[in-house]
Amino acid sequence: MRTPFLLIGILGMLLSSGCAASVAVPALESMQELDYGGRERFVEVDGERIAYVLEGSGARTLVFVHPWAGNLQIWDEVVRQLPEYRVLRLDLPGHGKSDKTRTRYEIDHAAQVVVGVMDHVGAGSVTLLGNSLGGAISMAVIRDHPDRLEALVLIDALGGGPVPGFFAFFIQQFFTAPLFSGADDGLVELFSDLFVFGANTTFNDRFMADLLASRDSAEGYAWSLAVSDYLRNATDYDATPWLGQITVPTLIVWGEDDWVIFPGAGDHLHESIPGSELVHFGDCGHMPEVDCPEQFVPVLRRFLAALP
Repeated sequence: MRTPFLLIGILGMLLSSGCAASVAVPALESMQELDYGGRERFVEVDGERIAYVLEGSGARTLVFVHPWAGNLQIWDEVVRQLPEYRVLRLDLPGHGKSDKTRTRYEIDHAAQVVVGVMDHVGAGSVTLLGNSLGGAISMAVIRDHPDRLEALVLIDALGGGPVPGFFAFFIQQFFTAPLFSGADDGLVELFSDLFVFGANTTFNDRFMADLLASRDSAEGYAWSLAVSDYLRNATDYDATPWLGQITVPTLIVWGEDDWVIFPGAGDHLHESIPGSELVHFGDCGHMPEVDCPEQFVPVLRRFLAALP
């Protein structure tokens, strides 16, 4: 059993040691070279250039909001198995191929960007899905624009209470852009293996390769500023005050091996959102879309099929 005291010790060791990454990291001159298969389009929202992909032509529109430090590709395996839906994915400000020009990155602003991209593609009422930071952003969207959602899917979502104290302490004291941009690739990968992932999958490797390549690109420091600012501004984010006002069908899923946001936060979301459904995945960590898609997708498909 991993205890908070053991984890704090491991975090300290990560700061003082070095190792090489095991995943193959592509060399990127620019994050614009991330391979989205030529599907990406761009729109300006509040003066920021935002990358997005829109595919499919189904009657129901799904909008996917990626987790911290990710990009829209993290949903590839899930979207591949949902061909009957119209699917919108975007890179949040500071991530992927979107602009990295802000001096402060916050959940509420990101929520307005999501709605701006929805407006651009003519998406009226949608099913909104968000993982981790993307889950917190999704809850901010339904708070401010409840008429725009017909259903909500929260995936190991930030917002069911503050980040666990030992992680919050580490983030506030040590997680700065210089530290994150300067840490060895192997340390970043080791941290992810210990705390984020519950399994070894090709999808996890793809996520790590994109993350490390992004950090090493020409925009790497601007990206590090963005992701560290999001994280530091989100450690005490708590959507509890408005969870009881959510009336749309809501699915909550959680990896039982999530050591970033403990499963108890999912229990709290379930207890606070009327009529919500909670599903736990064994041998799965913080990002089920890459860690255990074989468990996540069937549950998601069942939920979507039952929507009115």
